[in-house]
Amino acid sequence: MTLTSRSIPRIVLMLVLALVVISMIVPSSALDFLRIQYDWVDSVIDFVFSVVPGIDIDHLLAFGVLGFVAHFGWPRGRAVEMVIGCAALASLVEVIQIWVPGREPALAHAVLDVIGGSAGFGLAWVLTYAWGKQSLPETAGEAQRRPGA
Repeated sequence: MTLTSRSIPRIVLMLVLALVVISMIVPSSALDFLRIQYDWVDSVIDFVFSVVPGIDIDHLLAFGVLGFVAHFGWPRGRAVEMVIGCAALASLVEVIQIWVPGREPALAHAVLDVIGGSAGFGLAWVLTYAWGKQSLPETAGEAQRRPGA
């Protein structure tokens, strides 16, 4: 198996997907253990929760990174497909949390997950459009329909 420029973003996408799912379903006692063992983990978690008090920004950030990476790992993916995928994954994670000690499923978390994933995907699209790597959807469709193009 050889790594190509197409397979690296897909591998990164699968790794980020695995990390997001694991971070959302790991028992809270494991997170407490990490906070006690590693001061930098505690500092990062404290910072993340202090950025916007009252909102679980960790859900926005985790799925935002996932959405951003998904744009490159799944280049033919559309925004609607990304929203559906985020909703399915968020729902699955929240259902699994029913049985995870110290975790509580919440519809608000699933909504934040979908918002974060969509925002990350959109940000990646805007950046690729700004760099000229991608054209607007209407322009791309017209070029494909023109005869001789």
